[in-house]
Amino acid sequence: MTNALDAELWTALLRRPDASLKKRLLEIWTAAGIVALIAFAWAEPFSAMYLPSWAKPFVMFLRGVLLVESFGYAYHRFFQHVGWLTRKSATVRRNQMYHWLHHMVIYPIGDHYKRDTGYVASETGLALSWVVPGWIAACLALWTHGANLGTLAFVVGVAVYAKFLVDETHSRFHLVKHPWKDSAYFKRLADIHLLHHWDQAMNFTIVHPLMDRLFGTFLEPDTHRAQIDAVVSADALTFSDATNWRYMLKEASPAEYAAFITQARRHPRSLRKIEQLIACLERRLALHPAEVEAIDLHIRAKALLALVRPEAAAAS
Repeated sequence: MTNALDAELWTALLRRPDASLKKRLLEIWTAAGIVALIAFAWAEPFSAMYLPSWAKPFVMFLRGVLLVESFGYAYHRFFQHVGWLTRKSATVRRNQMYHWLHHMVIYPIGDHYKRDTGYVASETGLALSWVVPGWIAACLALWTHGANLGTLAFVVGVAVYAKFLVDETHSRFHLVKHPWKDSAYFKRLADIHLLHHWDQAMNFTIVHPLMDRLFGTFLEPDTHRAQIDAVVSADALTFSDATNWRYMLKEASPAEYAAFITQARRHPRSLRKIEQLIACLERRLALHPAEVEAIDLHIRAKALLALVRPEAAAAS
């Protein structure tokens, strides 16, 4: 690992947020835009005025698709990744925990990003973190739009698009063999999602990158080929790895900590990442032996590794 990459990882470990005016303006634009899109999907006024009644169910179906895209972007970005909400709400932290396990344990960057077996979900059973928002949307649609064909089309649009297109597409990103693997469009989407695993502050959408383009979170695969190549390297330790490991080592709740240990024992290959992090911290300490933050993180990382795999901690 180069000194430049170590410096980049150390920046992530220190977690110094961007407080620039540009960042603040982008946040305002994002909040206003997401609210506007969700409101339009929920209560778009034009079809009722200008379209014949037989066309309205088709429009309602498309509005369901727009709701999934806009709400799904916000949900993935703000509720499933480390951020302000995950630090303020226990419910959000529980939701984020499952997604953290998906990124860091089950499908970490490297040669375990794809598997030749079926997709492994981090949240087993009914997957309430996604099912509950879907049921809430269905109930609210029935309440606000009434029991009619248009409401049925809206709910079907949400369910079909979310489950059979978004969820299925995401699952296949992490599979070696599947029917879509030779599709040029799927390959582009797969590269976009690879970059999301490289930098988890970017590329949140699954089926189409429109929302990422609108809200400044899009990384173009054509200009990030080196990062895409690094994602499938067994030795890659990335900016997102450092950000997420810092969260686990210093901010995770007892439930998150225990869940990580349980999942890491089931997927022991993922421990290569924390071993790489320990090596990075040791290089940092070789240059700055009295740096308190590096010492603290190194102690915590070794302790976590010892809980999951004692022999690996002893050897590192």
